Amino acid sequence: MESPENAGSPFPALILCHHREGVDEFTIDAAKKLAGAGFLTAVPNFYHRRPRSEGWQASRKTMQDVEVVADLKAVANFLKTLRDVNADRIGIIGHCMGGRTAFIGATALEKLKAAVILYGGHLFKTEGKGSLPPIENVGNVTAPILGLYGDEDHVIPLEEIKRFIAVLNTEKIENEFHIYRGAGHAFQDFSRSDHYRNEASEDAWRRTIEFLRNHLSG
Repeated sequence: MESPENAGSPFPALILCHHREGVDEFTIDAAKKLAGAGFLTAVPNFYHRRPRSEGWQASRKTMQDVEVVADLKAVANFLKTLRDVNADRIGIIGHCMGGRTAFIGATALEKLKAAVILYGGHLFKTEGKGSLPPIENVGNVTAPILGLYGDEDHVIPLEEIKRFIAVLNTEKIENEFHIYRGAGHAFQDFSRSDHYRNEASEDAWRRTIEFLRNHLSG
């Protein structure tokens, strides 16, 4: 949990969904950035059911959408009990696998005020048993969505991104998307020099903070 340093609680809150590598240096840095921008940020570990000694590659293969929904609801309910949190101003954000998780949260959490999806894909596929592909629950989404992707993403083809946007527009869900030229998957991850793109990353952070302030503040 990262809390803003400035006075003025209760604060708007965010659920930050980690990428496939788990709660690592990049995710912790992202949480600090968000807290520094004025958002109390919770970072749940979606691998908490797995042995601590297990590598993320093995843990990732065990992900179940029904368990993700249960975890997201538990975190949201916990945030609402905190004195420092404005329970009416909660949003969600995530990178990579966490982008997919953030969209699941947008479909499952009531009264969510904003959702930011950074290069999150596989929304048209289910993970595990007992659930539909996340996109099938798009009718439950009430929060505006910001999507940030790269046009050279080897994981999420442009056609999938366009299909996602088309569904949101058909459902009349407020959305903003920006696709960065020359950026691939994980373009914000400074720990992966082959993927990181500084200019795209900084602009994406700017857009993210502006979007969240517009929808979570006030």
